[in-house]
Amino acid sequence: MLSPGDLFAALKGATKDGKMIGSVARVPPFVQSGRLTQDTVKLKFCRQDNETVSYVYWLLRTPQYRDYCAGRATGSAVVALSREDFLAYPVPAQTSLRARVVELLEEIEIRIALLRDTNATLESIAQALFKSWFVDFDPVRTKQQGLAPEGMDEETAALFPDEFEESELGLVPKGWRIGAVDSFAERVGMGPFGSNIKVSTFVEHGVPIISGQHLKKLLVEDNSFNYITEDHAEKLAKSCVRAGDVIFTHAGSIGQVSLLHAAARFGEYVLSQRQFFLRCDLSEMRPEWVTYYFRSPQGQHQLLANMSQVGVPSIARPVTYLRSIRLLIPPLPIIDRFSSIADSVHQRLMLSRQHIKTLTTLRDTLLPRLISGQLRLPEAESLLEEAPA
Repeated sequence: MLSPGDLFAALKGATKDGKMIGSVARVPPFVQSGRLTQDTVKLKFCRQDNETVSYVYWLLRTPQYRDYCAGRATGSAVVALSREDFLAYPVPAQTSLRARVVELLEEIEIRIALLRDTNATLESIAQALFKSWFVDFDPVRTKQQGLAPEGMDEETAALFPDEFEESELGLVPKGWRIGAVDSFAERVGMGPFGSNIKVSTFVEHGVPIISGQHLKKLLVEDNSFNYITEDHAEKLAKSCVRAGDVIFTHAGSIGQVSLLHAAARFGEYVLSQRQFFLRCDLSEMRPEWVTYYFRSPQGQHQLLANMSQVGVPSIARPVTYLRSIRLLIPPLPIIDRFSSIADSVHQRLMLSRQHIKTLTTLRDTLLPRLISGQLRLPEAESLLEEAPA
């Protein structure tokens, strides 16, 4: 059994590149208990003090340790690291500075965790606002009672009606229309056939490929990519996306919906074969509103209603189906007001992501040098002071 703070490591995996074999993790404080699988080991120490546990945790995240595991892994399709080799990894002798080394690394980790928590809170606030305005219709209900919507300025409140009317979707705010996605879509496009993008076409630098791993959050994640050449991307122009496009997954991890933000790292991306996208006609709609709609329970229900369970889970005829989805569309001034608020949240999310990236790079740079003693503590402390708080 595992408890908060326990360390555990994986001794089996599918590759021998060091990304899996020997990987170590620490049970976070919000997970009260857990259980080991047959391919993992739990680390118990003669001295179970926080400093020792933390030091070993950071030691087992160094590049030197990853190389050690990769060099001793055996097997082909499934590779493994023996318990003997795992336990034989040499631990540097304890020094008087070890406590401060651990403290520095933990401080960086805490900063990263706080930024991630802040981002999660910001996302939940924007999602709650969308639900209040466009699902529960709180401003309309409040005005219907002759009251002023709470926490809303007069100019924004004036955009909402004070009564409902019957529609094909039931009671809806008066003056809001029901229409298909096609009525506000400038373009809906698919990723290319799999034969057009494969490992043999990848290059070290070029146009990045967006796949499902980049669509786990509200905004497309700019982490590691595979790339194709600009010439290749030009041939796949119909599958290229840019800032403002809303990207969906139609096969595999269906239901993923992310917005490509204006502050994205690259000016152009190309989709992989399991993704498709919507580009809004900006005279009719805003991509921020569309993103939140299709991430809402109602939007997800509609998106997945055309799901096929034969083979890999998929959305049948994704482009045609998305265009046909009918939904309640507020007047553009209300959409604009929401999108403006949402974008201010998104800008903070993107800034926090950049800070996380900076801190992660700093941590990964300092880690092996601090553990090995190649970097003096005053230098490391100075670098941390310059990093974002």
